[in-house]
Amino acid sequence: MPDGAYHKWLLTGEEIAHVAEMLNIDSSAITIDGNIMNRERAACKSCGKFSGMDDLVNNALARGIHNPEFIIEVLKNGPKNQSPGHEIQCSKCGEMFDGSFSWGPWGEWVGRRVGA
Repeated sequence: MPDGAYHKWLLTGEEIAHVAEMLNIDSSAITIDGNIMNRERAACKSCGKFSGMDDLVNNALARGIHNPEFIIEVLKNGPKNQSPGHEIQCSKCGEMFDGSFSWGPWGEWVGRRVGA
């Protein structure tokens, strides 16, 4: 991967808790420590929240793109393929983040959360 082409978004405690709540699972079921994205996190222009895994999960569930079982599998073992770029909506206020987001190759998602 070219230097600077992708950015690792380390999962925050707040993101993990929000994702676990949306999927109705224990936070310990989320074993990856972050995800690789095509860009740095973006700040929501309405509420200031930074884009994160919780926004990706919220969008996938709300739009019926993925079911909870599929998302849980990705949160445990990483994605099977690179994702196409798509817009994401802030899970806190509903504002659309500017630009397109996609995740990078799984080979870089190898980190595991301590204690997970």
